[in-house]
Amino acid sequence: MLQDSLAIVIDNEELEEDDDWQKTKAPISDYTKMANGPTYVFQRNKNSYSQSYFRNPFDRPIYVSGTFCELRGNHFHGGLDIRTGGVQGWKVLAAADGYVERIKISTGGYGKAIYIRHPNGFTTVYGHLQKFTGELANYVKEAQYKQRKFEIELFPKRGELKLTKGQAFALSGNTGGSGGPHLHFEIRNPSGQSTNPLLHGLNVTDKLNPEIKRISIYHKDKESLYAEGTYPYTTFSKWSDYAKNIKTLNVKPGKYGFGLLTDDYFTDKKNVLGINYCWLTANGQLLYEYQIEKFNFNQGRYINTHTDPYLKWKDKKTYFRLFKERFNPLPYYKQRNNGEINVAHGDTVLMKLHIQDYVGNEDSVQWTVVGDTSGKQLQVPQKTIFKEKHRISGGQSFKFYEWDVHVPKKAIYHPLDLKLKTSATKPNMLSKTLQMHYGYTPLHSYISVRYTVPAKWLSYGDKLCAVSFDGAKTYYEGGTLKGNILSFKTRSLGQYAIGYDNEQPKLTLKNLGRKFKFNARDNLSGIKTIICSVDDKWILAEYEPKTNTIFGEIPAWIKNGSLEFKLVVIDHKNNRSEFKQQVNL
Repeated sequence: MLQDSLAIVIDNEELEEDDDWQKTKAPISDYTKMANGPTYVFQRNKNSYSQSYFRNPFDRPIYVSGTFCELRGNHFHGGLDIRTGGVQGWKVLAAADGYVERIKISTGGYGKAIYIRHPNGFTTVYGHLQKFTGELANYVKEAQYKQRKFEIELFPKRGELKLTKGQAFALSGNTGGSGGPHLHFEIRNPSGQSTNPLLHGLNVTDKLNPEIKRISIYHKDKESLYAEGTYPYTTFSKWSDYAKNIKTLNVKPGKYGFGLLTDDYFTDKKNVLGINYCWLTANGQLLYEYQIEKFNFNQGRYINTHTDPYLKWKDKKTYFRLFKERFNPLPYYKQRNNGEINVAHGDTVLMKLHIQDYVGNEDSVQWTVVGDTSGKQLQVPQKTIFKEKHRISGGQSFKFYEWDVHVPKKAIYHPLDLKLKTSATKPNMLSKTLQMHYGYTPLHSYISVRYTVPAKWLSYGDKLCAVSFDGAKTYYEGGTLKGNILSFKTRSLGQYAIGYDNEQPKLTLKNLGRKFKFNARDNLSGIKTIICSVDDKWILAEYEPKTNTIFGEIPAWIKNGSLEFKLVVIDHKNNRSEFKQQVNL
């Protein structure tokens, strides 16, 4: 049965809906009639943004490789990724008049990034840049030499670095956490929220429909969620007999919710993108609606409440839930009856799902759920046998052999049975392997872990560290030794062990002249500090972790002659490598 109440509820408190939820006819495809049942009008939010204030950040057509707020690992994508033809070096242009508000250079994240503040209160962001040009380049390099470091964050004075609409200030690149050459572009409102750049009038070509791939159905058994980290479930394809209405989906009486696996495309199907608009109805009534057009960065990790973490781990596919959990505070939804259908024996519920991309391309599917005492019993897959478990709701600590674990209340999304066991010691590790619950169960914030180190390991000193495992991959988790206690924090569950890192980084010379280049690799903890000098004068060296490359140029103010070039590289466990050589310029 479907209740009639419609509200956004978090922890039993009804929230006021944002003005953006006020419904008006959208300019494109403002409704879609679905055959064989009651008609529900699918309406888009009103677009109140100026369509001419911001321009394309390139003097070329926009082709998209990443959409606004598509689902990325443990966060929503905050902007628009614009293709650059697989190459670096395109001129990046200011999207409107303004001044440089912030400059950040990092080996991760957005890499080399610029934030431009505009008179209308909005800020545009340009990430993964190859390099800055003109006055901006000189400003940044001067600051790097003054602070003697490559990674830097600067906040120029208001109006100090002015830019006009269409002015070039950088070249596109592949720096930071980029997986290939492109420009990451954002438009943030005066409140600091990222908004969909396409809503501001940027022209794109998109002739391809999004595609519904699969539907998941969940028996909303909270005990299964708490005990196993997932609801009993099954999935079916859009092309199955259920979605073709050849068969009905007969399930045992109970409460059920649904999930969606979907992809969007722009100009081809090589780049898989995300959707921002989705509606689900049950017997002609709205059950769930999802529209995301602006995004609060401090809520990004709540993607773990929006998606199904178990299916992402199991099938390597990202389903998002077509119901808003009580522990999901994101404001992008409307739903009735908690997004659930409550079916009794003999009930028949016609489900209809409709999705749209930004320009209004769409896809739809429908299926019929029947309550039947002899129907399908949804199951949770059988899991690993553990030695010990603790039902936790946060703010709890417990000890398991040499491991002490503290779980703050805000670290978990819902109560869960935290399960523990140990297994054999892995190669190059000191401790046995701790299996701390399931790797697919997400944490929202850090938990604290302490390990009591035996006396025979204390000779490793500050080289001791915690590591985690994901299949064959080993990840450095850090750790600080105080007395015989090694302490670290983590935001992931899964397999852990205590190891050590006493190997110095490896440096390989590739080129040394006015321009220099080295390959730099570290076995575990990662490179933390790079110090480069010529005749004991500090010079700038850039570091690109994706290619394990350190590179730079000896500046022109250092005169030609026989000079001593020196490069020092230090990892996070203070292992140090040094290269020194005379260079003739």
